[in-house]
Amino acid sequence: MTHQVTAKSNIDFCATGVDEVLQNVAYILSTFVMSYPEKRVRDKKKEMEVPFQIAKRRNTARIIDSIKRFEPRAVVIDVDYLGDVFIGKLEPIVKVIVNG
Repeated sequence: MTHQVTAKSNIDFCATGVDEVLQNVAYILSTFVMSYPEKRVRDKKKEMEVPFQIAKRRNTARIIDSIKRFEPRAVVIDVDYLGDVFIGKLEPIVKVIVNG
């Protein structure tokens, strides 16, 4: 069964099974970019110089790598984005299949 996941901020500490895996993926989506402040400032300038489609592909690769690394029970099927590039807000929407 395919599940659609977006980032979320609330955590259910009692989640088990498929719900636990989906919650972990959602948490990864909300935190997959390094939270190291100095790196954000340095890299922000570089990212602004990259064309949107290339930045989107890089972001998609980061999402897939993070999910493979931190939640191997979820297999990524597709990554899409919701939002508007012109206002600078894109939210990843990930379709996954849960194994185990």
